[in-house]
Amino acid sequence: RDLIGVASSSIIALHPGSGSATKNWPIENWIALGNFFLSRESMKAKVIVVGGEADEVQLRKLQSVWKNREVFFAKNLPLPVLAALLEHALFTGHDSGISHLAAAAGARCVLVFGPTNPAIWAPANENAQILRAPNGDLSALPVESVRDAIDSITN
Repeated sequence: RDLIGVASSSIIALHPGSGSATKNWPIENWIALGNFFLSRESMKAKVIVVGGEADEVQLRKLQSVWKNREVFFAKNLPLPVLAALLEHALFTGHDSGISHLAAAAGARCVLVFGPTNPAIWAPANENAQILRAPNGDLSALPVESVRDAIDSITN
């Protein structure tokens, strides 16, 4: 879908990938989180899924699930363009370079961390809230915890 006009809207950006599958929250959780945003009548924000070559499996799955929904997919954007898109967004992602870019650009971030240490690898920006999975197991981090963290920075 065309991203023209999206940048002037409120944006919820989701990045379901990273450089390593072990750092990824289960795709089913991303689907549930996206469905939550898509079902909120009061939310006028555009849902954008961002990713690069390393995220192709997750992006294909989400495109299949949301093929008839108002979701935009921003793949392989040049980093300056992606940073501009994320500047005023609400961003959710993992331990990844795109999460660092989002935090540096000014996005309000909720980042989920599993096996990697956020004290070492998370952005140090004040606009980045980190959720650590119990015992580093991302499958044990419930969708409700991420939704609550997102609600806490939007209210």
